[in-house]
Amino acid sequence: MNSKKEVLAASILAIGLVVGLGTMSYGLFSEAPTVAKLKSTLDVFTQKGGLGVNVSDGNFEPFDNVSVYAYLTQGGIKLENCSVTFTIKRPDDTQIVRTALTNDLGTAETDLYLLPSEGHVIGTWHILANATVDNEGVNDTLNFQCESKSARVDVFSEKNGVPSISFLPNDTVLLEAQLSYRNASIAGTPVTFDVRTPNGTEFLLQAVTTNSLGTVNVTFQIPWPSDLSSGIWQIFAMSEVYGQTLHATTSLGCFSLQPAIDVFTQKAGIGQNTPGGHFTLNETVVLYAEVRDELNQTVPNQLIGFAIKDPNGTSLAYLVETTNSSGIANITIGIPPDAAYVGTFEVYARTRYYEIVLLDTLTFMARQD
Repeated sequence: MNSKKEVLAASILAIGLVVGLGTMSYGLFSEAPTVAKLKSTLDVFTQKGGLGVNVSDGNFEPFDNVSVYAYLTQGGIKLENCSVTFTIKRPDDTQIVRTALTNDLGTAETDLYLLPSEGHVIGTWHILANATVDNEGVNDTLNFQCESKSARVDVFSEKNGVPSISFLPNDTVLLEAQLSYRNASIAGTPVTFDVRTPNGTEFLLQAVTTNSLGTVNVTFQIPWPSDLSSGIWQIFAMSEVYGQTLHATTSLGCFSLQPAIDVFTQKAGIGQNTPGGHFTLNETVVLYAEVRDELNQTVPNQLIGFAIKDPNGTSLAYLVETTNSSGIANITIGIPPDAAYVGTFEVYARTRYYEIVLLDTLTFMARQD
């Protein structure tokens, strides 16, 4: 009985050895399992956007500083001290190539200065970043735009050195334009002035280059006599700065005046129907009358009639004088040394300007000392 158990145990042992040897043999001669490669990624972006592979974002202007970053990882782990090449293509297709090493954060950096003096900067910039990790190349691309949005042109009108939008026929108008970018003057750039009459006719079209202060000016005279003069004139100024088209507009009014006569004394009364001041009995009063036309210019050789009434309503005199080269006529009267003349005197000045009768009145006071 014991011998049968021994035989069975030996058989089981033999089977076990065979199985074990087979397992060992498979382990020794079978192919080793494959280890998966860690994936490397590179992401290029700027301080304004572009995070994510092949994502483009961010708008810049001339003179901006663009910080370009490249973030390199392998299996999600930051890679330090790895070389990254930046190939930067300007809008005019010229290239800049730079190389930088990643820092302890896995980031390589290079800076671009968008200086118009160093080449064409307006348009689309293309950036390609390349790196090699474990003999395998990785890359990412980014585009960003450069366009001017901060340039401006302003236009003003002046009359006799003072800003004005109100003019008379025959006046000289000075137009001035100011060109700037980010509040800094832009020199050496053409500005075109376009002046239109009240009926829309082009009166002046002229291009002028800005000076060192970024200003330009032109002058023109409003025609007279002319049916084109009266009304609202439109002024346009146009320019282009770093690819940005600029427009500015203003308007000015040109209207002739109503011819007028103004009578006044040596003391006061300038202006229509304005009191002429205070006098004493026996004092001399000088009366002046000035005639102005529709252009606000004085009119010489114009006959003026002066009518004067005393405080009692009695007409003292009606005198006629002619305006001198300055457009002014004058007469002199004396206040009698009589208390009956204390009170308000009335003066009327009258003339005919072509077919128009012009009139102005004045009062002055006479009193005892």
